Amino acid sequence: MSDAVRVTVRLPAPPARVWPALTEPARVAQWFGDLAGPLTIGEDNRLDFDDGDFFTLRPTALVPGRTVEFVWRFLGVGERQRVVWTLEAAGPGAALLTVADHDDTRTPAEAGQLHEGWTDFLARLARHLRTGHGARYALRDDIDGTVGLPAGPYRPLAYPTLLDWLPVAEDGFRPAWFFVVDDEGPRRFALREWELSEDEELTFTVAVPGTARAPAARVALAPAGAGLRLSFAHRGWTALGLPDGRAQELRRRFTATWVASLAAARDRARAAAGPGG
Repeated sequence: MSDAVRVTVRLPAPPARVWPALTEPARVAQWFGDLAGPLTIGEDNRLDFDDGDFFTLRPTALVPGRTVEFVWRFLGVGERQRVVWTLEAAGPGAALLTVADHDDTRTPAEAGQLHEGWTDFLARLARHLRTGHGARYALRDDIDGTVGLPAGPYRPLAYPTLLDWLPVAEDGFRPAWFFVVDDEGPRRFALREWELSEDEELTFTVAVPGTARAPAARVALAPAGAGLRLSFAHRGWTALGLPDGRAQELRRRFTATWVASLAAARDRARAAAGPGG
């Protein structure tokens, strides 16, 4: 079975008009995300989405008017994926664009979700080309991500080992606070509904002051090839009833904390696995 998720769309513009929308930062920002700079083969770049989500990426092929290829990692710690955009003429004033997203570690369910995601993004590109207006998506409800860990003695979902990498503090008796730390300093949020199945799953909610809802987090550990996959999903960020700017900033801060947490778990697992881990 192919490891690629493929989506093709017919665009209301010739390839010469589509190409800048795939490669020029100012145009990419109209429908996709904010590139840190121009795409250059072999040079690291970053695609930001304004809500804390981002990809680190490195272009590997650029054939003007025809092909864009790069490798990227979601949140800088996810699985390495190869993305290929192929552009071709489709009659007067039209083009066909196919995106193929390669990753042999994803599950069928993840492939289905990714197909929906790419379908949405390409529809936004088509809308931008048709209208000339911005077509970026609004705040995403979920914060989620994964990191691969080597097999070894480290148990990231065993208690109290999980306190080594997850920004959680106890009140002397139980996990009570989730800490967000960034350029503005530390801030703590009360934990609720803490449930741990060691080496399998952790769930909890985080109370956000001034809101009636508490975003719910699930952290899971599962075999993946010769190693493990540590994943999280933290849901409920669009239902807090906060002003847009505050909601976006809060989501960015939590995303940055989750990224640092995954990286810390990865580094501890590698150290515990020893050379080659």
